[in-house]
Amino acid sequence: MLESCALISKLFYKLKDKLDTKITLKTHAVWKIPQIDKNSTIGKQIKYYRRLANIKQTDLCLKLGYDRGVLDRIENRELKLVNVKLIKDIIEELDIEDKIVMNDDYIAFLLDNPIQTILDFRKKNNLKQIDLARMLGKSLSVVRNWETGKSQMTRVSYNKLKKCMS
Repeated sequence: MLESCALISKLFYKLKDKLDTKITLKTHAVWKIPQIDKNSTIGKQIKYYRRLANIKQTDLCLKLGYDRGVLDRIENRELKLVNVKLIKDIIEELDIEDKIVMNDDYIAFLLDNPIQTILDFRKKNNLKQIDLARMLGKSLSVVRNWETGKSQMTRVSYNKLKKCMS
């Protein structure tokens, strides 16, 4: 591609004195595709596969009905709270279910039925909701909301739960 652009540019440069017009050659920017490995965050993996498919953040977000800033935060920052539905939608839209390496245990927890995991942990350890709330430094209503799916656990709370589970 770059060779073609260089040849076209040389041709126009030779013709510029013979033509009575101004010619401007514009090319689109070429994305730098970040390399990923088995330790790459899910955000970096999404960014890699999105750019590999030559899809802009704006276009993907318009298609999925989300604000571009949300995708930008997923791709470029560690998230304290993850929009699970958006991540599932992106993975499905980019058709990368079999390519994503789930190396973030918090996101894996959120994507793999966290309600049941919390309930199983409580039952296995004979804990009431209030007991779990105290262990994690949360209110009873917060634990209830996690177990009913009205809210999701933050990364900080998940890390506390993970310590209790091990």
